[in-house]
Amino acid sequence: MKSFKYLAPVFLALLLACLGANAQQVYRCGSSYSQSPCPDGVAVSADDPRTDAQRAAAKQALSQDKALAKQLEASRHKEEAQALALDRAALARAKAAHNKPDVQKPVAAKPHKKPAKARSAKVPEPGVFTATVGKPAPKKKAKKPTATKP
Repeated sequence: MKSFKYLAPVFLALLLACLGANAQQVYRCGSSYSQSPCPDGVAVSADDPRTDAQRAAAKQALSQDKALAKQLEASRHKEEAQALALDRAALARAKAAHNKPDVQKPVAAKPHKKPAKARSAKVPEPGVFTATVGKPAPKKKAKKPTATKP
C-alpha cells in the first residue's frame, strides 16, 4: 500500500499528459499529408467522426472477418494437404509402373541405317555479295543439224 501512494502522483501526471494530447493539425500538401504547414496547404480535420456504435460495429465486423480468414486458411491447408497426398500417390504409382518389368518377349531390333548426308549449300566468301532473283531458266541446247548420208 505504501508504494501505491508514491505511484499515484506519477499515474495522475501521465493521465493528465494523455488528456492534453489532442489530435494534431494535419495539412494536405498536394497529394501528400504532413503535420507541418506547407505553401498552398489545406488544413484537414483528423478527428474520427464515427459514433461509438459505429466503432463497435466496425470492431465486430473486423473480428468476424478475422474468424472467417482463419477458417478459410484452415480449409485451404486441409485441401493442400489432400492434394499433396494425391500427387504423392500418383507419383508412386507412376514410378511403380515405370519400374515394372515387361512380361512380353523383347522384339529383335531392326538394323539401324545411317541417315543420308545432307548436301551443304555453298557458302559465299565473306564480304562478297551477289544479288539473285531466283533460279535462272535452264538454257536449251541447240539441236545439231543431222547430216544426210549420200
